[in-house]
Amino acid sequence: MMKIRFFFIMAALCAFSAVQAQGEQPVTATEIVKSEGVAFVEGKTFAEVLHKAKEEGKMLFIDCYTSWCGPCRMMATQVFPQKKVGDYFNEHFVSFKIDMEKGEGPELKNKFSVRAYPTFLFLDGDGKEINRIVGGDSDADKFLKSVDDGIGTLSLSSLAKRYEGGERDTTFLLSYLKALDGAYDSKKANEVAGVLLEGRDQDMLTNKGLFDAFLKYNTTPLSPAFQYVLSHKAMFTKKYGDEHLDRAIESVWMSYPRSFVTKESDGSVKVDEVAMEAYKKEMKKWKVKNADEVILNYDMYVAESKSDWKTFAALCTKSIKKYGEYDMSIYNWALRIQQHCKDPKVRETAIGWINARMKNIAKEKAKEMERQKNLEPGVIPAMTMMDFSQYYVKMIEDLKK
Repeated sequence: MMKIRFFFIMAALCAFSAVQAQGEQPVTATEIVKSEGVAFVEGKTFAEVLHKAKEEGKMLFIDCYTSWCGPCRMMATQVFPQKKVGDYFNEHFVSFKIDMEKGEGPELKNKFSVRAYPTFLFLDGDGKEINRIVGGDSDADKFLKSVDDGIGTLSLSSLAKRYEGGERDTTFLLSYLKALDGAYDSKKANEVAGVLLEGRDQDMLTNKGLFDAFLKYNTTPLSPAFQYVLSHKAMFTKKYGDEHLDRAIESVWMSYPRSFVTKESDGSVKVDEVAMEAYKKEMKKWKVKNADEVILNYDMYVAESKSDWKTFAALCTKSIKKYGEYDMSIYNWALRIQQHCKDPKVRETAIGWINARMKNIAKEKAKEMERQKNLEPGVIPAMTMMDFSQYYVKMIEDLKK
């Protein structure tokens, strides 16, 4: 269970780092070295730059960024100003950058389903998406290769056309999955992975590419592939080891129940309790060791979805008592309450978690300092986890407002 909790914590840490990056100075289009780097068009609307691209017979490149995004700033100051990047982009694209939180940004964000930053969109002259890359890369050569691959035969649009045309060979499907993964299109990736693995359960034992696809893209414990792996877990463990397999299995069991909670168009929340009861039986059938924690996390998600913050806080307290203190969990629970709940009693509960955790952090620091004093000369101290104290102090201040 420690493995899967660590996995979720590290995933959340990435999102947390993005939030903390808000303290950085905003990135602006004027930071680009126009004489050598990418020549971004300024002072134009999306419709105008799209028209310009079509007139020039080029694709439109859009850098979707925000002012607080650290990787966005890195791309703007370290990658886009490079001559080789400018030479490539200025030849192939009309380039446009837009803050997703200002002007036309929110509209374009919804239009193209932009969910992470930076997102780089590549459109044809009619505004059809050819490819997208999510996330920055300080290695300019690697970034250029990703761009070049994405606008040729390996572009999302080309691969999607081949997929819809019925192409189903293994090499192609793996290439399509890689492109979908790069575009953060998890819904389509799950579908394609299902097609890839259908009827090939046994092949996962001899084809590592299939097994890796299962680990990365299977999101349901009800799929034949998942059921086969569970039934033959000893064989897969012997072949590939247990660390990544256990993590993937636990992740699926933990996250799948969220699909039973949907938000209706009128804002109401619908919970499929019948499906959840069947899921509990399924976990019992497979003797899922952390079934109680899966159920508790599901109940917390339901309470949060319904904005039932009193129940949410009580369940968080139960989780801390039963499964221990984990900084990323405590911080994110408190953040949700701080942002969405005005009930002073609930906010005090969150402050209580933080105060208790900060006392334990102080004790852990004291123990670590003592341990390091006793290390043999030349021994390098083990890396310690991120210290949340400064964030907790700020969170308490915000919760008291």
